[in-house]
Amino acid sequence: MIHQFDPSLHNRFGFYYALLDSGLILHQDGNSLREYLSIPELPDSSDIRDAFPEIIGLEDDINKVLSGEEKEFILSGINRGNQSTICFNLHIINYSYKGYKSIAVVHDITGNLNSIRSIQQNRNEIILLHNKLLEKNTELDAANRELVESRDETRKLNLELEEKVRQRTSELKESYDLATRLFFQTVNSLTHALEIRDPYTVGHQHRVAELAAAIAGKMDLDEKTTEGILIAGQLHDIGKIYVPSEFLTKPGVLSDEEFSVIKTHPRMGFEIIKDIEFPWPVASIVLQHHEVIDGSGYPYGLTNDEIRIEAKILCVADVMEAMSTNRPYRISPGKLNAINELVKYRSVKYDREVVDACVELFESGEFNWENK
Repeated sequence: MIHQFDPSLHNRFGFYYALLDSGLILHQDGNSLREYLSIPELPDSSDIRDAFPEIIGLEDDINKVLSGEEKEFILSGINRGNQSTICFNLHIINYSYKGYKSIAVVHDITGNLNSIRSIQQNRNEIILLHNKLLEKNTELDAANRELVESRDETRKLNLELEEKVRQRTSELKESYDLATRLFFQTVNSLTHALEIRDPYTVGHQHRVAELAAAIAGKMDLDEKTTEGILIAGQLHDIGKIYVPSEFLTKPGVLSDEEFSVIKTHPRMGFEIIKDIEFPWPVASIVLQHHEVIDGSGYPYGLTNDEIRIEAKILCVADVMEAMSTNRPYRISPGKLNAINELVKYRSVKYDREVVDACVELFESGEFNWENK
């Protein structure tokens, strides 16, 4: 539903509109709708069916809106092809504007649908991926050992990615409004795609993101770094979309082979988002969020300064949230045990400064998930 529609917002949020009178005559208010539909020859005033032949046969429903009997009529998922395929929802709204009592609004959903379609898989594809992952388990273990031996190459890759982000961020400053809109569409689409398969994981991602951002604030990190940590937290488990759902919800201990499949999710997450031009190094953070400073983490076994500070924060937030909530395979040990676990391995597995900030947040009452 589009509530409290303000035509001045249509350029920012992808809304394109025209005015509609009781004779089903569409009146253009500028060229935005005409340009979006790629119908330059469409007159300023024309029958709405000339622009939207999909509503033929639905005139009675539209007339109910025009008469005030209904507040809104929606026709979803309309596809058009011009230079590239577009998809949109058509809203006919009983809305007083410029002397007209109704308005036709087009809501562009092309980006969202394309993103969702590209990563949704049916059950047969998941089973096939499952079998392939099991078959490649030995090869992945060998590849992991090789990657550990080539840490210099990994560092070079991270530096190249950081440089790419810096360059693209500078280029996108002049079009920040557009970049922001596209960014939020991307995050929402990826999160929605994972929610379709595993609603539990999405709740976990949001909670980890909230705590990670609070830890960053406690450590006095700059606003841009904190924003990047928040977004990386919301996407850190996106790679689990390639993990069979029966592994994610198994009520018991995973086998070695099953856990090996689960351990691929940081790399898979990296592959999914590495080409998205975020203004933060989100892909690198997602890739490293299971690395710990003693080198016992995965996928590369990085240590100390080889791990980004954002990933160290995300790791601690991930551990705290996981132990504070119930899982399919065990009841939550509780927040106190989670804090004790972090303190026990402070400066061993987890960065001391990060652990101290996290513990202080909970002990002082500054952070509480129940208040979020």
